Amino acid sequence: EMQARALLAMAVALGMSGRSEGFRMLGGMVPKGASLSSTKLSRPASYTAHSPYSNSCYRLRGGSAGLTMTSTVPEKTIFTQAGYRRPLHWVFKIGSLEKSLEFYENVFGMHVHRHEEFASGCEATCNGPYGGAWSKTMVGYKTEESNFALELTYNYGIDSYMSGNDLRYIALRASAMKSDPSKLGYKTETDPTTGNKIVTGPDGYKFMVVETMEGNQEEPFLFVSINVQNLEKALNFHTKVLGAQVFQSTPGALGTAKSAVIGFSDKGTRLELVELANQQAIDHALAAGRFATETEDGAPSYMGEKVKSAGGKILHGPIKLQPHNEEVVIVEDVDGYEYCFVDARGYTNCVNVAYAEGGREVDWDFRNRLETASRSSKNAKLEVAKVLARNYNKAEVKNKVEDKIKNNGAVVFSQTSCPFCAKAKKTFSDLGANYEVVELDKLGDEGYAWRVELAEITTSGTVPQVFIGGKFVGGFSDGVELLLKEGRLKPMLEEAGAM
Repeated sequence: EMQARALLAMAVALGMSGRSEGFRMLGGMVPKGASLSSTKLSRPASYTAHSPYSNSCYRLRGGSAGLTMTSTVPEKTIFTQAGYRRPLHWVFKIGSLEKSLEFYENVFGMHVHRHEEFASGCEATCNGPYGGAWSKTMVGYKTEESNFALELTYNYGIDSYMSGNDLRYIALRASAMKSDPSKLGYKTETDPTTGNKIVTGPDGYKFMVVETMEGNQEEPFLFVSINVQNLEKALNFHTKVLGAQVFQSTPGALGTAKSAVIGFSDKGTRLELVELANQQAIDHALAAGRFATETEDGAPSYMGEKVKSAGGKILHGPIKLQPHNEEVVIVEDVDGYEYCFVDARGYTNCVNVAYAEGGREVDWDFRNRLETASRSSKNAKLEVAKVLARNYNKAEVKNKVEDKIKNNGAVVFSQTSCPFCAKAKKTFSDLGANYEVVELDKLGDEGYAWRVELAEITTSGTVPQVFIGGKFVGGFSDGVELLLKEGRLKPMLEEAGAM
């Protein structure tokens, strides 16, 4: 594995493009398992002598540190191992990356595995139902390949999320703690049922600290405790449909008749299901999380089929997500909790971001500019694109955009995750039109520049942007759909030679 990583770093250093779907591969290597305090980092502009980031000021390079060069990744047995399962992470939506990193490092001694920035919402709603710019930060212990982690998703322009009654807390071993949270100003209390300490983080998420030497000492994360409406129904779904097993003894768990601990592997982080009093319905509000599990090749597809056959709900997929090409399926259980099953082969590309140049760094100046753009009273998405476009060759990009418009009878400037873009493309296809599609999010950094140049032509910063016969006709609702209803769309396409 280390030899493969060395080859990967060497390939990048030698200038191999390694492009996949237009995302740039960045070079360099960060020491495996490096902690926040052991990696050379630059400090945010707001740093002071008393800053909680005195030992860990991650500098994030703007844009996604996309690493998708799969040819150098050796074949692993887990890729094809039947029934392979490894719990990966729990997803949190956070209101401040700075406050979150401060909490997870200083209280629990975690470090950043990788950090990525995205210009628009995740096609599998990894960041929730939000279409704007967002970032993903994986934090935890040791490496993401070996241990459970937390995925911190930050949506630019959103400071907080309403919490429901779904997540109880995440239980960790006391041996993982770095400092007394009460001395750092975090709320601590004693759980009346278990007697364990409960720590509340900056977003209101709770963590139980368990004194134990049982089980896998290499994994500080013990379990994620969630409420369910009906324990029997929840257990039936998780065991018979999702393939989980029930564990009779787990340190820190309630161990009552109205609770149970399940898991997808013997050594991995587990889930505790606790039935609410009077079988109260589960309210996920806006802060709802997600439990991700790694699988063998093809498992996301057949897991989706199992859920579908059982009358369950598939939220997304099976689908291959960009920029890392991992196959995922997102399913919903009987209480509305989301579960992600992702193939290990594809997820290796995600993990490898940590070993690429900039894969663990946070550019705080870039984030501040992106934050300002996201809160713009103008077209926020366009302002974000201007930040992400950086310094580009304006004349060159403008010519590319104009050539695309001039040389095609019909063009749809689109984004892969945009539902209205999909509707516009489907309408053209249903009519049998010959049209060009430009997926802006597949152009890498240059895609943002295209968006800026398009806006100068159309005065619109949204997608889709549709051109017929060299003329801008609008998006979907105000363009393609309207023209179709008025009976003008097909004649326009015919006149432009696009039929």
